[in-house]
Amino acid sequence: MQSCPLTCPFVFALMLVSVQIIKCQTPCVVRSAPLAKTDASAPMLAYEVASIRPIPPDGFGMPLRIYIQEAFGISPNTADWIIGPSWINTARYVFNGKPPDAVQDAMKDMTNDERQKEEEMMMQSLLADRFKFKAHLETREIPVYELVQTKAGSKLNEVADPTKRWVGINIGISFEGNAPLSSLIDALQCSPDISGRRVVDKTNLSGVYHISLKWTSLRSAANPSYSGESVSAPGIQGTSLFTAIEEQLGLKLVPAKDLVDVLVIDHIEEPSPN
Repeated sequence: MQSCPLTCPFVFALMLVSVQIIKCQTPCVVRSAPLAKTDASAPMLAYEVASIRPIPPDGFGMPLRIYIQEAFGISPNTADWIIGPSWINTARYVFNGKPPDAVQDAMKDMTNDERQKEEEMMMQSLLADRFKFKAHLETREIPVYELVQTKAGSKLNEVADPTKRWVGINIGISFEGNAPLSSLIDALQCSPDISGRRVVDKTNLSGVYHISLKWTSLRSAANPSYSGESVSAPGIQGTSLFTAIEEQLGLKLVPAKDLVDVLVIDHIEEPSPN
């Protein structure tokens, strides 16, 4: 079992900036604009050294889409939340960068959430600078799962000391820890059994709970078309994610539709030279 922060699957040490994205309702027409600082008087700190290296087809590296999703706090398993050219799904890069020592020192005193927000904004700035990235947000209706309590109610126990939080995960197999439901939802959205859907919290449970969840992933070569019903796939033993959530937590994932902000890419280029 591996302990890790759930909302930040990749760690970036980046420059400190603020950015702004245009938000609109669909259908809409917006004028695309480069991502820019929200406070013109704030200093823009940059890497002392930075590089973006393309990866050959037989090498290892993350698709550009994953980096974009990380920059905007979008789960890497929700591909439908980004609308852009198809090449961002196949072009792979390795990002390396070192910010000034003062920036690294300042981030040491931040909470995990504060550091993540800073990293997201800094990554957005890097995309705008090196990829000439321009984008806007549109609100669209897409399929989601609503996380609700079952008729019998939640089986979760609230922890005595909510400040003592921890999480251990084995992606696609288990979740264990003292955490708010937002941490569980982050893990669920990375599970292949969710099929890339957003999970919306409708439980009305706002505390920190001891959560212990174990299941058998049914999204496999043996059953690639699994759609989320609480049944066992042929040839696979164990409890599906959907059944496990009901039986072990007293919660339920219900298919629904919701208005979600999706990121629409207006312009992106191959990165400028290092």
